[in-house]
Amino acid sequence: MRNYKTESRYLFKILWSKTYVGIAINEIYKENYDFPLTTFYFWPREDGWKLLKAELDSKPWMAEESKLEILNGYTLIIHYWLENVNKNITTIKPKAENINLKVDILAINSIN
Repeated sequence: MRNYKTESRYLFKILWSKTYVGIAINEIYKENYDFPLTTFYFWPREDGWKLLKAELDSKPWMAEESKLEILNGYTLIIHYWLENVNKNITTIKPKAENINLKVDILAINSIN
């Protein structure tokens, strides 16, 4: 059995821009494999959190604990983006006390 406090079951795919952040979630299968769980949600262009919640709620096989883990991770990334959107960054390192986020940065456009 996995220890969900220290090992994330989800990979957050990120598109980072000065005007938006796009986030999609993949589920990690075994150690080196992952598969798409959601589409991309772009914030603040749309209310991605509500759309993501609706998509997760449409998956009756998912445990509520898993849905909460994903929504909390999404929120952490949004907050990190808000704090760092005006900085020229090359890596994204959101921190969480109870969630170890695995992120895959697909693209960063933070240069003026």
